Amino acid sequence: MSGAWVVLWAALGAVLGFGVGRACLVLERSERVGDDAEPGERMGPSWIEGLLLPLLGAFGFAAFAQAQGVTWRLLVHSLWLLILLLVLGFDLKHRLILDVVTFPTLILALVLAHWSPGLSLTSAVAGALFGGLVLLPLAVASDWLQRGTGFGWGDVKLGMVIGAITGMSFNLNGLHTLWALIAGALVGGVVSVLLLATRRLTLKDTIPYGPFLVAGAGLVLYFL
Repeated sequence: MSGAWVVLWAALGAVLGFGVGRACLVLERSERVGDDAEPGERMGPSWIEGLLLPLLGAFGFAAFAQAQGVTWRLLVHSLWLLILLLVLGFDLKHRLILDVVTFPTLILALVLAHWSPGLSLTSAVAGALFGGLVLLPLAVASDWLQRGTGFGWGDVKLGMVIGAITGMSFNLNGLHTLWALIAGALVGGVVSVLLLATRRLTLKDTIPYGPFLVAGAGLVLYFL
């Protein structure tokens, strides 16, 4: 793709990223998140919706356009990127991954699987099952040991979504869901170490895991 088209696609990503931020605010109100907000949790517009999501949208769209060109694959992967940004923004702000986002996305991913580049309905279903089953023990352990304040059931559902949009075939060339989960774990580990080293985080603190899963999924989609 030419440089001009990459810039135009990046601009579109910024606009749509801003729209994703507006969608986060709509969900915040419609899901009545503020009714059980934690002390210090901010409601309403913030830097996440106004700055972070448009920047990530622009960067992600530009990177995908440069790597994948003007193809059907670019359109499909850009759609998944926008949904992943919605999950990332909401989880960063509220530590929640909403069913109203993950369930429709999972269904849409399965419906589009036959027409998605490198996917089939079989590999999408296998990916969804694999992603959910791998993350399920972490959610159970979190319920027992951290009373649900760590790894949550929303992360399990997000794992299923990531599996459905990346696909899983049990051969060396098709382990995309596995690579996405591993990449997410590695990103999470690096960020956690940096936060501990800079004393922005203590061993008693918990951080949302959804953004790391989103990062892993984005990396795999980039290379698909």
